[in-house]
Amino acid sequence: MDLNLLKTFSKVSELGSFTKAAESLKQPKSRVSRAISRLEEEIGVQLIRRTTRQIALTTEGREFYLSIREQILKLEQEVELINDTKKEISGVLRITAPEDLGQSILLDIIAKYNDLYPNVEVQTILTGDFLDLTKDNIDLAFRVGKLEDSNLIQRSFKDVHFIAIASREYVQRFGIPKCLKDLKNHKLLTFRNFDFNTIEDKADEDIDFKYRINTSSIPMLLSMALNGSGITIVPSFYCEEYVRTGRLIHIFPKWKGPQHTIRILYTATSNLSKRTRAFLDLVNDFQ
Repeated sequence: MDLNLLKTFSKVSELGSFTKAAESLKQPKSRVSRAISRLEEEIGVQLIRRTTRQIALTTEGREFYLSIREQILKLEQEVELINDTKKEISGVLRITAPEDLGQSILLDIIAKYNDLYPNVEVQTILTGDFLDLTKDNIDLAFRVGKLEDSNLIQRSFKDVHFIAIASREYVQRFGIPKCLKDLKNHKLLTFRNFDFNTIEDKADEDIDFKYRINTSSIPMLLSMALNGSGITIVPSFYCEEYVRTGRLIHIFPKWKGPQHTIRILYTATSNLSKRTRAFLDLVNDFQ
């Protein structure tokens, strides 16, 4: 049953008038009248007697009104409380994160947060540097791995692992490597001195790979892979959409690279701002 019909009936019963109910609900009187008729049709009982001058609840209508008015009032109070809370949450929320997180997972969370709390200005500092939250006036930090700073609360957010990828155009031109030794014939793009030897368990000596690019920028590696520049490794969450659509090919699909935990860091305090607490609550929906 449409809750709006019950709300309209409750308001008409409370005020004893279609006209007054329409003014209170900020609706045309005709819509209020149609809502009552639809409710009566749905439950199969006449609730209100109408004359040209006045209305009156039937016996069934009065019993029905008395049974629902407390629930309707409580629901309206809850909705009003939520709306008031959203209006109260305002100000500036400062967040820092690595660039790859800022352009993927964090992007979606912030977009949802903006919808829920439009009065909050979200400022992001995308960097791989470990900023001082107090000194730089930062509310929340997203970081990969566990930090040893006892002054910060560290909350686990999501486990991620690296995978090897290449563009469809690249593998069509150079083929898909079937084993580790095949990589010697490919263009390799690596992240922070990552050793491709970890892709395969071996008893012999490590292969001395020659890397075309060695960088600390995940976005750079992804862009180069998409452009067909070679085979690289990136976090699975950062390329999953491209893999799903077939633009990128998952190389060595049975291998999962080093797993890391994304953590949210914030200053240990009992007085977190409402905007910060609201963001932390929202993060739960994205885990």
